Amino acid sequence: MPAQPDSMPIATQLHKHLQLLRAIPRRSKVLLLCLSLLLCALLSMLCLQQATDEHQRQLDAEAGKLQEDLHERLQLALITLDYASELLRQPGSDKLTQLGSLAGQTSARLPFIDYLGWQARIPAEQRSAFEAVQSRQRGQHFVIRDHWPSSDGSWGADNSWQTAATHSSYVPLLMQEPSPSLDQHAMQGLDLLHDPVLGPSLQQAITTATVQVSPPLRIGQHWHLFLLQAIYDSKLPPSNPVLRDEQWRGVMLMNLRLDAMLASSISAHPALQFWLQKPDGSRSEWPSGSARADSSLPTHLASTLLPLPADGYQLQIAQAMQWRQWLGLPLLAIFTGTALLCYLLWLMLALLQRQRHFRQQTLEQLHREREQATVTLHAISDAVLAFDTHYRIHYLNPSAAMLLGLGHRAALGQDVRELVRMSHEFARPGQPDPFTRAMQIRDTAYLPDSSYLTRCSGEKLLVEGSVSPVFDRQAALIGAVLTLRDTAPRRQRMLANLEASERRLRQHEQELARVGRINTMGEMASGIAHEINQPLCAILSYCQASLSLLEEDEADVQLVRRAMQNAATQAQRAGQVIQRLREFVSKRTLHQNPLDPNQSVSNALALLEYELQQQDIHLEMCFADNPPNIHADNIQLEQVILNLLRNAIDAMEPVRPWGRLTVSTRYDSERVHILISDNGPGIAADLQDKIFDPFFSTKPNGMGLGLAICQTAIENMGGQIMAGNRPGGGAEFVIDLPALTTTAAAAVAGEEV
Repeated sequence: MPAQPDSMPIATQLHKHLQLLRAIPRRSKVLLLCLSLLLCALLSMLCLQQATDEHQRQLDAEAGKLQEDLHERLQLALITLDYASELLRQPGSDKLTQLGSLAGQTSARLPFIDYLGWQARIPAEQRSAFEAVQSRQRGQHFVIRDHWPSSDGSWGADNSWQTAATHSSYVPLLMQEPSPSLDQHAMQGLDLLHDPVLGPSLQQAITTATVQVSPPLRIGQHWHLFLLQAIYDSKLPPSNPVLRDEQWRGVMLMNLRLDAMLASSISAHPALQFWLQKPDGSRSEWPSGSARADSSLPTHLASTLLPLPADGYQLQIAQAMQWRQWLGLPLLAIFTGTALLCYLLWLMLALLQRQRHFRQQTLEQLHREREQATVTLHAISDAVLAFDTHYRIHYLNPSAAMLLGLGHRAALGQDVRELVRMSHEFARPGQPDPFTRAMQIRDTAYLPDSSYLTRCSGEKLLVEGSVSPVFDRQAALIGAVLTLRDTAPRRQRMLANLEASERRLRQHEQELARVGRINTMGEMASGIAHEINQPLCAILSYCQASLSLLEEDEADVQLVRRAMQNAATQAQRAGQVIQRLREFVSKRTLHQNPLDPNQSVSNALALLEYELQQQDIHLEMCFADNPPNIHADNIQLEQVILNLLRNAIDAMEPVRPWGRLTVSTRYDSERVHILISDNGPGIAADLQDKIFDPFFSTKPNGMGLGLAICQTAIENMGGQIMAGNRPGGGAEFVIDLPALTTTAAAAVAGEEV
């Protein structure tokens, strides 16, 4: 039958499959089962944690919406309070009537505003007359009262009221528009100024001339916030806090029902639970919804805190987690996936065990061949390095490690082009290194004659050798092998002596440049003293002003703090001047970095700012926009620019006070130019070829080394310095340096490596 030939292979495959599974040791099976159960437990815990985190994130998002709603309603209340205060400041006799009408309209439009009212300041000498007038108007006895809230912050207990004590002034609660509830009306006559809860907020509103928010108060069954804004005799609050305390005439009071501000948001999330958290950490009840969790599972409450406008008070929001909603399908997926993974791992273990025997035989054969090759490479005296197509070294013999002066382990994995640093006496520009060339031509590349190897210690060796590519069975390039041989130990010693001489020469050049910088600083002593004296004088003035402010009866701490901050800023400025001078004259190792030419010119000009002012020299700066960087030593470059600037200042002495110094920067695709010109007498034609000669100077007391040092420094940076005369008169010096283009930056990075 046609189906039988196909069924036999399937049966055979199943039989082999079962044999593979039976071949696994019993210990491995038990271990695999334990690992599967552990994985299932870990994934379940991870799923639970993710569900808990997602539940918390949703609660945080809902809290964010509540915060936005609360902020929006508070802003509406503040706008209304500002409008009411402005209405009270307008001239006219019916302001209270207009205020009552405004309060009614506002309460209808914004239900969370219970009432709004103007509360006048009553001096102590007018208290008796005021209470008598209020008693006649009300038809019952009226006194200004104090109230002491209960421990839970609630109001309304009859035994908490008492006649107000004697004070210099009072702010009794009278105006409540529109008509409040009975609990709110019972607060009539409350002395707001000395109330233990509202008094501090009112005092703060008077002192700061800002709207203050009181701590939450529980009046009846609701929590309330009070907004207080002081009103002064003048239209604008006095700038002096002492005058504010004397000239205030009352307060505009607005009562906000806190639970009503969040009513619409709370109704949209009935599962949320709320508590009012006080600054001391205690909590008070809050009318809220209730969330019912699964009775068969543990309860998890995710909670977050919603800051309230009053300092230190927060609204704690919590929500119970519905376990079945979050964990039903994920747990089923975890159990199914874990079972499938256990089966696949069982099958993989069987396959791995079958292949282990064949792998062991192959490894033994490879070990024998590798051992033979290793012994051979260790026995020869030539250095041998093997690297891959990414130039990463994966083998070197002991002779190579000795030749490079580097340990075997330290060399593995490094770039052969960085580790084996080759140089040639007669190398042509653009010629590729032998490693890259062997890869490109896919053939042996021999090192050029007079090739040098730079060891890790900096020692150079004259070597010969070759680079041979290595291919796999498909003729694909997989790397190369480098062989090296040291050929000139005697020449090595000669090169070491030559390098020592060059280092001493560079050291002498650096010392000479440093002497030039110190000499320049001596000539600029008056300018340096002025630069440091300015911030010191400012520091003295600010400190004297601070002492004067502190001697006043009521010292303005903000003014003292501002003065001391300004003194600290001036001290930093003086420190920056000293640091800049210290770096300029310090003895340091030359180190070339990418520099912004505009910044280098600006740094040099900053040191001469005072001298230019004293010499009545007009400075013109024309900097190129976004010039390319240059590769130079910042201190040497600034020394060169500073030397040229001082020469220009000295040259313009005959034309004083009409001296004009022009400093500009330019650039093209490959070069950056720094131009310094003046309107002095210029350079004599017969001296233009001599000005850069050592010990040649046109100044009576000059050493003749300034321009020579400048020329040497610029040439060490790969540039040149040129001098000439301007067509309109005066000398012009041009510093020409190579621009640090992308190609040049790559070359510089290679040199630093």
